[in-house]
Amino acid sequence: MQTAAHVQDYVASGYFLSRDAGIHDCTGIELRRVTLAHDHSSRRFFPGSWALSWCRDPRERRLEEAAIFGIPEEGLDQVMTWADQSFGSSFGAWDAFFTLDGARAAARSFLRNAADLELWGVGLHRSLVSAFCDASAPAAPQPGYAPAGACAIHVATCARPASLGQGGTVLGHEILIADQGCSFNSPESLHLDEPAYLREAGVVLNGHGLVDSFDEALACCPLIGPHPSRERPGTGWLPWLIVRYPL
Repeated sequence: MQTAAHVQDYVASGYFLSRDAGIHDCTGIELRRVTLAHDHSSRRFFPGSWALSWCRDPRERRLEEAAIFGIPEEGLDQVMTWADQSFGSSFGAWDAFFTLDGARAAARSFLRNAADLELWGVGLHRSLVSAFCDASAPAAPQPGYAPAGACAIHVATCARPASLGQGGTVLGHEILIADQGCSFNSPESLHLDEPAYLREAGVVLNGHGLVDSFDEALACCPLIGPHPSRERPGTGWLPWLIVRYPL
């Protein structure tokens, strides 16, 4: 298991508030509980696009998503006002906080009733940062279209680089791809045979379903291949360190 000193070798790529909501999609797939993957996952992340007034979510869906975090109907408008004012400064597209203090402040303000709430930091090894920043940079603007904004994972890693915060518990590395630089998915969440890749690399998972060794996790990445979706390209498979922090 890595020690706390190794956290300094990683650039913080965002801090995430989430809880396992016990929700399953139509495929019946249940991902490991410690995961940053968004697809086919029972884990929900706060705040998400539903909290932003300018996103076109119906109010019914906003209420459903808010209820997962213990936010009552009468508290939704307050959360949305905060989200509108905080987007781009405290958090970015779509659910990554830029600082540990910012994530904690949001949890204490709005998520006191969220059962089993987790606060994780995710970090990218410094040796991989330059290539990731090139791959996740927003595309050049096209004539007649507004320029695309950078997603929060890219902003945290590339525009506001800082070491992962101290005081957490290292859980291990998850092999992830950043879909368009905005959200994470794992081989498991994209219906790829993750156990086969791990066996080929001779990797044994720890008790959280993660990989302790950076070198071992990195060795798995070339075995996985490209993102399976042409419509939602990612930045390539990389090992990301997950650290749990007290709220």
